[in-house]
Amino acid sequence: MAQIGVERAGDADVVAQITRRAFDRRNGEEVEMIARIRAAPKFILALPKFILALSLVAEVGGRPVGHLLISRDKLRLEGGQPTDQEGLMLGPISVLPDAQRRGVGSRLMRRGLDTAASRPELVVVLIGHPEYYPRFGFRPAREFGLHPDWDAAMVYPLWPDLSAYRELHLPEQSVCRCNAWRKPLQADHSQPL
Repeated sequence: MAQIGVERAGDADVVAQITRRAFDRRNGEEVEMIARIRAAPKFILALPKFILALSLVAEVGGRPVGHLLISRDKLRLEGGQPTDQEGLMLGPISVLPDAQRRGVGSRLMRRGLDTAASRPELVVVLIGHPEYYPRFGFRPAREFGLHPDWDAAMVYPLWPDLSAYRELHLPEQSVCRCNAWRKPLQADHSQPL
């Protein structure tokens, strides 16, 4: 069974390797996304109390096999301007190919969402397979009046009333990721998670 722990100092290279292998058909886009999040000033400033608690590594027999990152960003207005409303972005979540379909990703998701529930933000957003993530409680962003209106744009409410987010757009990082995922998701829902 996979053991889930907080990412430790020095795990960045291992996380990059896991992510690269998990998304080998995606030309390193997810690895670059993690690097951009790590390079953001809010990541550095929040490192001791925030991000490390939400950057998780799964190990099986002491071998790192999976990673999940949840970061914080502002939701945006239609023109792209940031608002004061913050949300948590889940992703990427990566599991080595030889460890997939063994519950590693599910354990990472549950631990990440449990940790997110203790945060002050009201929502977790992700871009991913619309047939997979609802099992964890994710629902289409459109149900909450959030944009973009794409099947891959999903929300996990941490609070029952998300009316303050109505008509807002997912964080910029999510939308960039969504544009990359949108075409493959429409074309092929059979890719392994």
